[in-house]
Amino acid sequence: MSRAAELLNAAQAVLLDFDGPVTPLMPAPANLEAADSARSPLRARGVILGSDIGTTSDHLAVLRWTAENAPEALPEVEKRCDEAEIASVRQAKPTRGAAELLVACHRTGKPVVIVSNNTERAIRAYLDRWLLSPYVTAVVGRPIGRPDLMKPNTHTVDQALHLLGVDAEQAVFIGDSVSDVEVSQRVGTRCIGYAKTPRRGTELRVAGADAVTDDMSTFQ
Repeated sequence: MSRAAELLNAAQAVLLDFDGPVTPLMPAPANLEAADSARSPLRARGVILGSDIGTTSDHLAVLRWTAENAPEALPEVEKRCDEAEIASVRQAKPTRGAAELLVACHRTGKPVVIVSNNTERAIRAYLDRWLLSPYVTAVVGRPIGRPDLMKPNTHTVDQALHLLGVDAEQAVFIGDSVSDVEVSQRVGTRCIGYAKTPRRGTELRVAGADAVTDDMSTFQ
Protein backbone atom coordinates (compact mmCIF):
# COMPACT_ATOMS: atom_id res chain seq x y z
CA MET A 1 0.00 0.00 0.00
CA SER A 2 1.32 3.44 -0.92
CA ARG A 3 1.96 6.11 1.69
CA ALA A 4 -0.84 8.18 0.16
CA ALA A 5 -3.29 5.28 0.52
CA GLU A 6 -2.19 4.74 4.12
CA LEU A 7 -2.89 8.37 4.98
CA LEU A 8 -6.29 8.23 3.33
CA ASN A 9 -7.25 5.03 5.13
CA ALA A 10 -6.17 6.43 8.49
CA ALA A 11 -8.17 9.64 8.12
CA GLN A 12 -11.69 10.06 9.44
CA ALA A 13 -12.51 12.70 6.83
CA VAL A 14 -11.16 14.02 3.54
CA LEU A 15 -10.66 17.61 2.42
CA LEU A 16 -10.31 17.69 -1.34
CA ASP A 17 -9.15 20.47 -3.62
CA PHE A 18 -11.22 20.87 -6.79
CA ASP A 19 -9.12 22.10 -9.71
CA GLY A 20 -6.62 19.31 -10.32
CA PRO A 21 -7.54 16.45 -8.00
CA VAL A 22 -11.21 16.41 -9.09
CA THR A 23 -10.98 17.88 -12.59
CA PRO A 24 -8.49 19.84 -14.69
CA LEU A 25 -10.75 22.88 -14.71
CA MET A 26 -8.99 25.24 -17.08
CA PRO A 27 -6.42 23.63 -19.36
CA ALA A 28 -4.74 26.00 -21.80
CA PRO A 29 -5.92 28.13 -23.49
CA ALA A 30 -8.99 28.37 -21.22
CA ASN A 31 -6.85 29.57 -18.31
CA LEU A 32 -5.46 32.51 -20.29
CA GLU A 33 -8.93 33.36 -21.61
CA ALA A 34 -10.25 33.45 -18.04
CA ALA A 35 -7.41 35.71 -16.95
CA ASP A 36 -7.98 38.01 -19.92
CA SER A 37 -11.67 38.21 -19.03
CA ALA A 38 -10.78 39.05 -15.42
CA ARG A 39 -8.44 41.81 -16.61
CA SER A 40 -11.05 43.35 -18.90
CA PRO A 41 -12.89 45.44 -16.25
CA LEU A 42 -9.56 46.72 -14.95
CA ARG A 43 -8.45 47.86 -18.38
CA ALA A 44 -11.86 49.41 -19.03
CA ARG A 45 -11.33 51.53 -15.91
CA GLY A 46 -7.85 52.52 -17.02
CA VAL A 47 -6.13 50.63 -14.22
CA ILE A 48 -2.41 50.24 -14.87
CA LEU A 49 -1.39 46.60 -14.65
CA GLY A 50 2.12 45.47 -13.90
CA SER A 51 3.80 43.07 -16.29
CA ASP A 52 3.11 40.04 -14.09
CA ILE A 53 -0.61 40.67 -13.67
CA GLY A 54 -0.91 41.92 -17.23
CA THR A 55 0.28 38.61 -18.67
CA THR A 56 -0.52 35.94 -16.08
CA SER A 57 -2.75 33.02 -17.08
CA ASP A 58 -4.01 32.71 -13.49
CA HIS A 59 -7.37 34.46 -13.16
CA LEU A 60 -7.25 34.07 -9.38
CA ALA A 61 -3.98 36.00 -9.29
CA VAL A 62 -5.81 38.81 -11.07
CA LEU A 63 -8.60 38.59 -8.50
CA ARG A 64 -6.18 38.80 -5.57
CA TRP A 65 -4.36 41.73 -7.17
CA THR A 66 -7.62 43.57 -7.74
CA ALA A 67 -8.65 43.29 -4.11
CA GLU A 68 -5.36 44.84 -3.04
CA ASN A 69 -4.83 47.43 -5.76
CA ALA A 70 -8.19 48.29 -7.35
CA PRO A 71 -10.91 47.27 -4.87
CA GLU A 72 -13.51 49.40 -6.64
CA ALA A 73 -13.31 46.94 -9.55
CA LEU A 74 -13.49 43.80 -7.41
CA PRO A 75 -17.21 43.01 -7.98
CA GLU A 76 -16.77 43.17 -11.75
CA VAL A 77 -13.57 41.13 -11.77
CA GLU A 78 -15.04 38.54 -9.44
CA LYS A 79 -18.09 38.23 -11.68
CA ARG A 80 -15.82 37.55 -14.66
CA CYS A 81 -13.95 34.88 -12.67
CA ASP A 82 -17.20 33.22 -11.63
CA GLU A 83 -18.48 33.21 -15.20
CA ALA A 84 -15.26 31.73 -16.57
CA GLU A 85 -15.25 28.92 -14.02
CA ILE A 86 -18.91 28.09 -14.57
CA ALA A 87 -18.34 28.02 -18.33
CA SER A 88 -15.33 25.74 -17.89
CA VAL A 89 -17.19 23.08 -15.92
CA ARG A 90 -19.47 22.54 -18.90
CA GLN A 91 -16.45 21.04 -20.69
CA ALA A 92 -14.47 19.69 -17.74
CA LYS A 93 -13.94 15.96 -17.35
CA PRO A 94 -13.02 14.03 -14.20
CA THR A 95 -9.41 13.52 -13.27
CA ARG A 96 -8.71 9.80 -13.64
CA GLY A 97 -9.64 8.06 -10.40
CA ALA A 98 -11.31 11.08 -8.80
CA ALA A 99 -14.91 9.96 -9.22
CA GLU A 100 -14.03 6.49 -7.98
CA LEU A 101 -12.37 8.02 -4.91
CA LEU A 102 -15.51 9.97 -4.05
CA VAL A 103 -17.68 6.89 -4.39
CA ALA A 104 -15.28 4.75 -2.33
CA CYS A 105 -15.15 7.30 0.49
CA HIS A 106 -18.93 7.49 0.54
CA ARG A 107 -19.30 3.72 0.70
CA THR A 108 -16.88 3.45 3.62
CA GLY A 109 -18.51 6.28 5.55
CA LYS A 110 -15.61 8.69 5.10
CA PRO A 111 -17.05 12.18 4.49
CA VAL A 112 -15.53 14.39 1.80
CA VAL A 113 -15.64 18.17 1.71
CA ILE A 114 -14.37 19.97 -1.36
CA VAL A 115 -12.33 23.01 -0.31
CA SER A 116 -11.44 25.25 -3.22
CA ASN A 117 -10.48 28.73 -4.34
CA ASN A 118 -13.01 28.31 -7.15
CA THR A 119 -16.57 29.50 -6.82
CA GLU A 120 -18.99 27.13 -5.10
CA ARG A 121 -21.47 27.53 -7.95
CA ALA A 122 -19.03 26.10 -10.48
CA ILE A 123 -18.10 23.20 -8.22
CA ARG A 124 -21.72 22.27 -7.58
CA ALA A 125 -22.52 22.54 -11.29
CA TYR A 126 -19.67 20.16 -12.04
CA LEU A 127 -20.75 17.65 -9.39
CA ASP A 128 -24.33 17.75 -10.66
CA ARG A 129 -23.22 17.29 -14.26
CA TRP A 130 -21.24 14.16 -13.40
CA LEU A 131 -23.80 12.86 -10.86
CA LEU A 132 -21.26 13.13 -8.04
CA SER A 133 -23.16 15.40 -5.66
CA PRO A 134 -24.44 12.52 -3.47
CA TYR A 135 -20.85 11.55 -2.68
CA VAL A 136 -19.75 14.97 -1.40
CA THR A 137 -20.74 16.05 2.10
CA ALA A 138 -20.21 19.77 1.53
CA VAL A 139 -18.53 22.33 -0.71
CA VAL A 140 -16.55 25.27 0.64
CA GLY A 141 -15.68 27.58 -2.22
CA ARG A 142 -14.09 30.97 -2.65
CA PRO A 143 -15.36 33.49 -0.06
CA ILE A 144 -17.46 36.04 -1.94
CA GLY A 145 -15.83 39.44 -2.00
CA ARG A 146 -12.88 38.28 0.11
CA PRO A 147 -10.14 36.82 -2.08
CA ASP A 148 -7.76 37.45 0.80
CA LEU A 149 -9.45 34.51 2.55
CA MET A 150 -8.61 32.06 -0.23
CA LYS A 151 -6.05 29.35 0.48
CA PRO A 152 -3.36 29.46 1.82
CA ASN A 153 -5.40 31.44 4.34
CA THR A 154 -6.90 28.88 6.73
CA HIS A 155 -10.44 30.30 6.52
CA THR A 156 -11.96 27.77 4.12
CA VAL A 157 -10.19 24.77 5.65
CA ASP A 158 -11.26 25.82 9.14
CA GLN A 159 -14.82 26.12 7.84
CA ALA A 160 -14.66 22.64 6.31
CA LEU A 161 -13.37 21.09 9.53
CA HIS A 162 -16.15 22.81 11.46
CA LEU A 163 -18.76 21.42 9.06
CA LEU A 164 -17.31 17.93 9.48
CA GLY A 165 -17.03 18.21 13.24
CA VAL A 166 -13.54 16.71 13.27
CA ASP A 167 -10.19 17.89 14.57
CA ALA A 168 -7.52 18.80 12.04
CA GLU A 169 -5.36 15.79 12.84
CA GLN A 170 -8.27 13.48 12.01
CA ALA A 171 -8.49 14.74 8.43
CA VAL A 172 -6.33 14.52 5.35
CA PHE A 173 -6.15 17.20 2.66
CA ILE A 174 -5.59 16.23 -0.97
CA GLY A 175 -4.38 19.12 -3.11
CA ASP A 176 -2.15 19.90 -6.06
CA SER A 177 -0.52 23.18 -5.07
CA VAL A 178 2.09 24.41 -2.65
CA SER A 179 -0.59 26.61 -1.09
CA ASP A 180 -2.57 23.45 -0.28
CA VAL A 181 0.44 22.04 1.54
CA GLU A 182 0.96 25.33 3.36
CA VAL A 183 -2.62 25.57 4.58
CA SER A 184 -2.55 21.93 5.71
CA GLN A 185 0.51 22.64 7.81
CA ARG A 186 -1.07 25.73 9.31
CA VAL A 187 -4.22 23.94 10.46
CA GLY A 188 -2.58 20.62 11.31
CA THR A 189 -4.04 18.19 8.77
CA ARG A 190 -1.98 15.61 6.91
CA CYS A 191 -1.51 16.48 3.26
CA ILE A 192 -1.37 14.32 0.16
CA GLY A 193 -0.01 16.18 -2.83
CA TYR A 194 -1.37 15.37 -6.28
CA ALA A 195 1.36 16.05 -8.83
CA LYS A 196 0.51 16.26 -12.52
CA THR A 197 4.18 16.62 -13.44
CA PRO A 198 7.50 15.51 -11.91
CA ARG A 199 8.36 19.17 -11.29
CA ARG A 200 5.16 19.69 -9.32
CA GLY A 201 5.90 16.54 -7.34
CA THR A 202 9.27 17.97 -6.32
CA GLU A 203 7.66 21.28 -5.35
CA LEU A 204 5.08 19.52 -3.17
CA ARG A 205 7.69 17.37 -1.45
CA VAL A 206 9.91 20.37 -0.76
CA ALA A 207 6.89 22.23 0.63
CA GLY A 208 6.37 19.39 3.10
CA ALA A 209 3.58 17.19 1.74
CA ASP A 210 3.24 14.00 3.80
CA ALA A 211 2.86 11.97 0.61
CA VAL A 212 2.78 12.69 -3.11
CA THR A 213 0.98 10.80 -5.85
CA ASP A 214 0.75 11.36 -9.59
CA ASP A 215 -2.38 9.24 -9.94
CA MET A 216 -5.71 9.70 -8.14
CA SER A 217 -6.35 6.02 -8.84
CA THR A 218 -3.60 5.12 -6.39
CA PHE A 219 -6.16 5.18 -3.58
CA GLN A 220 -8.23 2.36 -5.05
